[in-house]
Amino acid sequence: MKKLSHFLSFVLIAAFLLVVGIAVHDVFFPDDQLLLSAILNGSSSREPSSVCDGIDVSHHQGLIDWEAVSATKVQFVFLKATEGSTHVDRRFARNLRGARRVGIPVGAYHFLNAKSTIASQFANFYEHASPSELDLLPVVDVEWSGVRGWSTQQLHDSLSLFVRLVEEYYGCQPLIYADEKFFYRHLKGHFDSYPLFIARYQKQQPQLPFARRYYLWQSSEKGHVAGISGHVDLDMFTPGTTIEDIRGPHPVPPQ
Repeated sequence: MKKLSHFLSFVLIAAFLLVVGIAVHDVFFPDDQLLLSAILNGSSSREPSSVCDGIDVSHHQGLIDWEAVSATKVQFVFLKATEGSTHVDRRFARNLRGARRVGIPVGAYHFLNAKSTIASQFANFYEHASPSELDLLPVVDVEWSGVRGWSTQQLHDSLSLFVRLVEEYYGCQPLIYADEKFFYRHLKGHFDSYPLFIARYQKQQPQLPFARRYYLWQSSEKGHVAGISGHVDLDMFTPGTTIEDIRGPHPVPPQ
């Protein structure tokens, strides 16, 4: 019985040390998780990278090998930063560090939500998406799933306020992201002069002849890019657009 007791104690101590060792390793060698993720989930590097100019990602893409992404033709990345007044994407800080480390120009986006005030939503975005750490124009993501519950007038007023706050604190106008149908139904005629980022998952890009600065087209939500396991959103420049058109922000010095 004593031998069994000693054996069980040894097993418990060994298990404890293993758990502690893994935790310490994850803290000091976090990038090694990428190898484990690739082994368990299958590396996207086996898939040929899709044609795109840029990508946008969130925690849904899991752990990203930014070195591998930088070896592709991806010219920029937009990262989900915040949603509503309290939510912060759990991969944002890590993705921001990773993309900047390998020299990919980075932007951040806020998912607009009808459940909280615009002032509190902007405060959440500004706190986490510092202008000094961004290379690209900030993005406000306007989707029906987020703004459901607002009237058309409430939507216009809320988006206008968010845009004005971005202009004041980031020194630039944000890109307004929406899918083509949503933009035509709810935003056309009111936000045509702003920089636009329009989603349409078809071979032909959406046509917005009335838009003054229609810069980006999100062409797919099921793309493949080396360094990312699973699907990723693909972004394309519209004709005549270059990376210089979406560079920013230009922070306003404190008064």
